[in-house]
Order: sequence, then structure tokens, then C-alpha cells
Amino acid sequence: MMMSLKRDFIMNCEAERTHQKEKNWKWKLDLIDKCQKEKEELKDENVNLKRQLALRSQLNK
Repeated sequence: MMMSLKRDFIMNCEAERTHQKEKNWKWKLDLIDKCQKEKEELKDENVNLKRQLALRSQLNK
């Protein structure tokens, strides 16, 4: 399910990016870029938090 959502998000972003380039709406392209960057940052933070949790659980054994 998650992979499907991720694929749909990427496809939707690319379709939206193409549409905005055709319309020449730079502000909206900037917004798409900002959202994608934030998504990647949150993904990285999530991975780091999961690693910390795994390390803590190993130390508590």
C-alpha cells in the first residue's frame, strides 16, 4: 500500500510539474519543489528516528 501511495505521489508531482511548466506558473513549481524537499527531509528524519529507537531497544536488553 505504501509503495503505491509513494508511486502515485511521484507521478502526481511529475504530472503537476509538467502542467505548471506549460502554464509558466513558477510560483507553483517552487511550491512543488518545496513540498518534495520537505517530504525527503521528513523521510530522512523518520529513518534516523527508527535507527535511534532500534539502538535504544538493543541497549535496554
